[in-house]
Amino acid sequence: MEQQNTTLWAAVALACAALAGCGGSAENDGVTISFSGPGAPPAVAEVPKAAMSKAALPKTLLQLNTSPLVQVSLSPSDADFPNPERGFYRFAIDPSKITATSLDYVVADGQRLVYTPGDLSAYRTKDLPSSYLTKLNTGFANLRKQGLKAVVRFAYNYPETEADYLNAQDATLSRVKRHIAQLQPVLQANADVIAVVQGGFIGAWGEWHTSSNKLTTPANKAAVRDALLAAVPASRQLQVRYPGDLAAWYPTPPTLAQLLAASPTAAARIGQHNDCFLASQDDVGTYWADTPAQSAALRTYAQQSSAVMSAGGETCAPPEVTQARMTCEDILREGAAYHMTYLNRDYYEGFFAQWQAGGCMAELSRKLGYRLQLQSVAHSAIAAPGGTLAWQVALSNQGWARPMNARNLALYLVSATNEATVLPLAGTDLRQASPGEPLQWSGEVTLPATLSPGSYRVHIGAPDAAAALAATPAYAVRFANADSAVTGVQWQAGTGRLALGSTVQVQ
Repeated sequence: MEQQNTTLWAAVALACAALAGCGGSAENDGVTISFSGPGAPPAVAEVPKAAMSKAALPKTLLQLNTSPLVQVSLSPSDADFPNPERGFYRFAIDPSKITATSLDYVVADGQRLVYTPGDLSAYRTKDLPSSYLTKLNTGFANLRKQGLKAVVRFAYNYPETEADYLNAQDATLSRVKRHIAQLQPVLQANADVIAVVQGGFIGAWGEWHTSSNKLTTPANKAAVRDALLAAVPASRQLQVRYPGDLAAWYPTPPTLAQLLAASPTAAARIGQHNDCFLASQDDVGTYWADTPAQSAALRTYAQQSSAVMSAGGETCAPPEVTQARMTCEDILREGAAYHMTYLNRDYYEGFFAQWQAGGCMAELSRKLGYRLQLQSVAHSAIAAPGGTLAWQVALSNQGWARPMNARNLALYLVSATNEATVLPLAGTDLRQASPGEPLQWSGEVTLPATLSPGSYRVHIGAPDAAAALAATPAYAVRFANADSAVTGVQWQAGTGRLALGSTVQVQ
């Protein structure tokens, strides 16, 4: 065993010397290598110069990183701060009417999400004109300028009052399918600033009830669903109004593995939006069924489905105030049970008045969606250009829901001139972060062969998955961690990264 260890360390030292990663002294015909580390001998015998050629070394040894890990412990923060694709949303306007500054108030109020109702009432019997599609693209571009993302829904009517909905008009199935096909290029081109797409199109407010064209039959609902699944970018989820539809289509809720699959099934692409959350015993028809047992079964299904898929919505005016569940205890219990990612901050004010009076608004704001808290981060102390850097990350999700859309962690090596080398951490899709559960990852990442030697500060971040937004701080996830003047841990608002107060020596 001793001979085997000596051979191993000799090989390690040989690789390290070839990469200028260890100390050594040149002699006449060889190099004497010294190596320090756990389990390493104090010195390794002379290695012939003939063996020092990199070409003679196995690739795995050339990339081997045996340096100790720098351990960084992080403290939690209770601060409330905005994060993309979660939280309270603000009710905006048709996306075709969004200007470069029309939603500045949303950012100023600390939100990062808006609801954009596409109004197709003028096109119930005709194609969407190219001018409208062009304006949609412009509106999404303006959304991008303001650092926001959208919950998108298209509908053929927006009744002024809840009594007007009975006379609301929608379009024929053929017209709906044609419009969805026309919208497909717009949705695909602007997927980066779309958080989720709600079903829409059918019935009053696009809520999949009271259709004037019989679109609420099971066959027609399925046809609209399929058209939307074809049009909505594969990287984004669709949401439908009623859990009863989901349960009929997919009796078994999807699993996390199905969600994370390279090609997710239809069941793993559809979540739900509840537009009368907490407002009555069945949430104003959301969980309506023939019997109380069937209604309870729908609630169970919704809770199981939303544990994997996205869920959000809004409250509404309660038909009977005595049936509404308006206390802080109600929202904190059911928000967690149904894994709510977002809620409409502009409706219904009666609920917000109760939550403010009960003192839970700050907690509610923190809990909606994900809240990712780092426990520790570790990385190699020394690395070489073209070699590997080992890393470990431990975190937990203190929010009610997992992130809706794919997003990975990254380490950043920041030079003395503040240039950052981005090192994406494979396998760290943050959708794996289940509420309340700890999560640990570890691995190795290869440094660019052209990376200059020197001391690099280490940051960690969770940038947007879209290349167009990856460097925009407003679209980066902020971790729920406190700054520390002692350790140097500090959130970098200008870059959307967390400085760890640690360094790695590239040599």
